[in-house]
Amino acid sequence: MQPALAFALLLMSTSACFAQDAELRDRAVALLERAHAVSIPPNLPNLERVDTFSVFNPDAQAREGSFSRVVIQGTGRREEITFGNYHVTHVWTGNTLATSEGTTTLIPPEVVTVMRLTPILLLRFDDSDVIRTIADRQIARRSLHCIEFDTIRGSQTQNNEICVDAANGTVASQRLGNDVIENTNFFTFAGALYPAKITYSVLNRGPQLEIAQTVTELPPETTNVLNAPPDARMHYLCTTYRRAIGQSTPQPRPGNRNGVADIAVRAMIGVDGKVHDPLVQSSERPDLNAEALSLVSQWVFLPAMCNGRPNLTEATLILHFEGR
Repeated sequence: MQPALAFALLLMSTSACFAQDAELRDRAVALLERAHAVSIPPNLPNLERVDTFSVFNPDAQAREGSFSRVVIQGTGRREEITFGNYHVTHVWTGNTLATSEGTTTLIPPEVVTVMRLTPILLLRFDDSDVIRTIADRQIARRSLHCIEFDTIRGSQTQNNEICVDAANGTVASQRLGNDVIENTNFFTFAGALYPAKITYSVLNRGPQLEIAQTVTELPPETTNVLNAPPDARMHYLCTTYRRAIGQSTPQPRPGNRNGVADIAVRAMIGVDGKVHDPLVQSSERPDLNAEALSLVSQWVFLPAMCNGRPNLTEATLILHFEGR
């Protein structure tokens, strides 16, 4: 994650290994590059970003939540997350992280999604993306250039669409497989355009999240926001780090049908190398979630190492259900 405003990026390439019209691809790349130019500030002041969100998924642990980030440029940042019983504060200054109690608990999936979509989700094309067409559309009084493309990885093909506002260049909407993200009510901050409202839906399942976003400049004298929370635990920057390494990570048994369904499970990998507190982050087959959770609980790792010592770490584990 960036030290200031976070953006999700895919690597860009000017060529693709699949047959497609070069001029069409160049135009699609140019549209996304313009979206980056109008959405990323050239310089940032001290700031506070607040995302309040509503959850529509009936299986969620809560209905309302908030995520805030305060950044004092060149000094540090503070983040606070509240969602149901989950309430955590992190303060970064120099090489230290002060964190409130409860951070061994995984961040709820809904909060992870909010952090992924804010302040705005921006993508770039890579060699797995094949541009099919660019269609001009009128939606809700907005003129849009909609890039239709396929992402091809191995035997899997995902159909996608990104719509860019013809007037201001911002990303108005994205359909990435079954995920649909819509950005509206843009406002200007530090020379860039940000959506005040972000909605996230899943095809055939309806709305999942609605996010209201504000970004404001803080006065130069604001420094007490970086005070450590009461009863904070102190963590220090790893000067040497090794990620957790899988030793036994069996995948689900294959079936006789066509296609592959992926389930992403987030979990803590303990200093004992075992998987703790797994939960489903995203799933293409909710009926297989229980099997996925049971299976990853059997996975074994060499634990992550921080400064030569075993270190508790969070990880996203992907299970491939082939032919199921």
